[in-house]
Amino acid sequence: MLTLQGEPFRFAGTNLYWLGLDENVRGTDHPTYFRIDDARKTARIMNASVVRSHTLGTSLGCAPCIQPGPGEFNNDAFAPIDYTIARARAYGLRLIVPLTDQWGYYHGGYPTTAKWLGLKDPEDFYTNPRAKAAYKEYSRQVLNHRNPYTGLRYKDDPTVMSWELGNELNGMTRDWVDEMGAYLGKLAPRQLISVGRQQGVDTAALTSPEVDVVDVHYYPSSVLTMAAATARVTGRGKVYLAGEHGSDSLTAADALALADDPNVTGVLSWSLFGHADDHGYVRHDDGFTLHYPGDTAAMRTDVLANAALAKMIGGQRRLPALPVTPPLKRTGRHDLDRLHHGHRLTRLTCRAQQP
Repeated sequence: MLTLQGEPFRFAGTNLYWLGLDENVRGTDHPTYFRIDDARKTARIMNASVVRSHTLGTSLGCAPCIQPGPGEFNNDAFAPIDYTIARARAYGLRLIVPLTDQWGYYHGGYPTTAKWLGLKDPEDFYTNPRAKAAYKEYSRQVLNHRNPYTGLRYKDDPTVMSWELGNELNGMTRDWVDEMGAYLGKLAPRQLISVGRQQGVDTAALTSPEVDVVDVHYYPSSVLTMAAATARVTGRGKVYLAGEHGSDSLTAADALALADDPNVTGVLSWSLFGHADDHGYVRHDDGFTLHYPGDTAAMRTDVLANAALAKMIGGQRRLPALPVTPPLKRTGRHDLDRLHHGHRLTRLTCRAQQP
């Protein structure tokens, strides 16, 4: 279970994968601040309290990327990420941020790192010492970046609810999960560590003492499959997250069933797009795009189901805008307190209790 200011924290929201680096307008480039704001506001209108975004953390192998090439880091790439985190913080939205990716999409991932290192098999990323060192260095660069809007390093900002070891990492070893989870946990002890695979519950994530949140993806959405995964995850003392589910297959009945299951901590749709800079909506043709309030009758039904889930799972409430976002609490072994900007921030350690 997660708690926020002494109360259970459950959530639904969406994926806005492009907030740090976009592929949908003018090729691969940084999104405009208008688009960032519009999507953030739209997510809030749909009752979202958490957003997951790949490119706030995964950005390798292109000129506007955080890491354009081996050993190179591009400070300009942090500008839209700084802005996104600051605006999310102001509006009480929390963020889940993957740090690499199974897939060699436009924003790169571990296959990019493997290629730079000349690894014959990309899966060697999980065992090769140079690859592990490269992942740690990249993560350190991201987490230690100081946001000029907030004055906080990313690793110190509770707006970032969780660092995800990577998106849909299907080939993880337990040793790699332990090592990288421990590394990130030490670097950012007040933030959660999440990880998952493309389909099904990952055994390494489930059994590692360094992982707080197990992320499972669903295409299509399936309440029965989710219920089985939830029981397995929470039975091992982990927090369950449906980090991606096909937005077109969630019904009103599904939303009610998920909201009624207290072991379902989070559910995030794939995926929301807002307005384009000039006119209309940003278009993305993957079959799961949501626009608010919806382009067609079918999409309007999907929007309503996802918005209803976010409202119900959060206890029939809309989270208020917060001038400072307090950190989450994970049931654990230690109490940690601190003062920041005059607001008392209290959290329990995010390390998971093991059975």
